[in-house]
This record gives sequence, C-alpha cells and structure tokens, in this order.
Amino acid sequence: MARLTAGQYLLRVFSWVITMVWARPKVYGPFPKLDEPVIFVCRHVGLYDPVILMVKYISRIVHPLVARDYFEANKFTRWFYPLALCYPIERRSPSTEWMDNSLKALERGESIIIFPEGKRNKTGVGLLPFHSGAALLAAKSGARIVPVYNAFWHIPHRYRLAIGNPLSLDPVPEGGTNSAWLKEQTEKLRSAVSELGKLIPGE
Repeated sequence: MARLTAGQYLLRVFSWVITMVWARPKVYGPFPKLDEPVIFVCRHVGLYDPVILMVKYISRIVHPLVARDYFEANKFTRWFYPLALCYPIERRSPSTEWMDNSLKALERGESIIIFPEGKRNKTGVGLLPFHSGAALLAAKSGARIVPVYNAFWHIPHRYRLAIGNPLSLDPVPEGGTNSAWLKEQTEKLRSAVSELGKLIPGE
C-alpha cells in the first residue's frame, strides 16, 4: 500500500483540525472499522462531504472522485486536488480514466469515494437518481460498498452523517454485467443510502 507524502499527511492533519473545530461532525449508524479497501457510496450535499470521510477514516488512504471541471478549474485546483488524492471523473463525456485509477487504487488496498448522484443535491431533500458507475466499479473490483448518508449542513450547525456497514452486490450474471443487472444493483445502493437517512434526527 502506498504511503502518504509529507504534504499529503500535513493536509490531512490540517483538515482534521479545521473539521473538528468548524464542522464538529456527528456520526450515526454502525460507523464500521475497516480493514479492507472499500467503495464509499455517498449522498452529495456539499463540497465538504469527502473531507468529512477522509477525516473520520484518517488512517486510510482514500481517493474522492471529483468532477473534472472542478479538478481543472484553475492552477490552484490542479495543484490541490492531486495533493488531496482526488481522481478526476468526466460528467459530460465517456472516459475510463476514473475507472482505471479506481481499480488500481483498490488493488493497492486503498479506498474510493464516489457520489452516484453525479452532482450536489442543493435542496437537501431526498436523493437524486443514481448513476451506475459505483455498481460497475464494485462488479469489476469485487470491493464491498459502504453506504453513506450526508445530511444537509450549514454553519454554525454540526455536520451530521450516517455510515453503514459494508455490503456486497448480488452475483454478477454469467454473461457479465448488463443494463438490467446494473440498474437493479444501483437501486439497491440507492436504497441502502436512503435507509441511513432515517438514523439522523430530522432527516
């Protein structure tokens, strides 16, 4: 397994300090201790969502997937996102780069954070439809999935989230993944994330 560079480690420590003071995250649900590489499948309500997970699992190497238009927005983001171990993902055109990067990371024993809604839920109401990329990544890698429900957050309130136990997809059909199977598994993941919302007061 790769190790954090000095810069990456300092960024993680800085993020932990800021997060504990500013967001004061409260976790509901099982909040499993992890000894395996996993795919975090998360509800997406704000840019701070991946930071919370990276802080709560501070000893693990975790790679959030970030939309390429954010990743390459300017010189700062092109420097910052790689330092934060993020991988770019295309939102408007097909590309296998994110899948290749993610599979290699999982093989090294590292984890991935993916937001299947594909964009932020700015209303904070319910869940947007899920894309099938998370299910496809799980099928290709064999990694288990950890569902995460991030509650809508704004200062000065505490950041609240629920983290579920790792789950596996149904067996892949003999002929390989197909659209029907991916749709069924994607809905399974969406339901798992949605159910976690019931553990957070007010959600």
